[in-house]
Amino acid sequence: MINPPSQEEQLKISEDNYTSIFNTYWKKLYVIAYRRLQDAELAKDMVQEVFVYCWQQRANIQINTAIEAYLRTALQYQLIAHFRKLDVKGRAFTYLYQRMVQVHSHMKDVLAQQDLEKTLNHELQQMPDTMREIFELRIRDYSVDEIACSLNLAEKTVRNNISKGLHQLRKALAKDFPDDFSAICLLFYILLT
Repeated sequence: MINPPSQEEQLKISEDNYTSIFNTYWKKLYVIAYRRLQDAELAKDMVQEVFVYCWQQRANIQINTAIEAYLRTALQYQLIAHFRKLDVKGRAFTYLYQRMVQVHSHMKDVLAQQDLEKTLNHELQQMPDTMREIFELRIRDYSVDEIACSLNLAEKTVRNNISKGLHQLRKALAKDFPDDFSAICLLFYILLT
């Protein structure tokens, strides 16, 4: 069993031995950091941080192990903190990127929906009164029979108006939404027939 060093054996970093410690251990710590990071400048920065901390805290640091073990442990903490920060940044970036894609997609959907509603409202206003009334009732999910009864029209007249109105809508949609034309027409066909 290894006994911890006594008070007399505890090492203190002082102005006198700091340069010697730095010269003895800098390269060893750099090699460890470089192996983990694969980045020469970042490895130098990490080792420098360890030595800066030791210098700044020299009056408070009590080293109860071998100086090399202490410095390696300090470097490990620096590396762990670095990788944790990278992980958090990476997750934050991923989350923000995903949210940006969602917001962008949502905005495109909202704008497309607004454009579609504008086109439909414009086309509905261009329809003759009877045809517009038939479409408005059909959009509210009235059946052809219910529309015929409420407007006092023959079912064939209602079906013909729906067919002519769909043709008019298809022409407007093909012009304003050429990329989405097929999907929109299929949706209207399902909803209105």
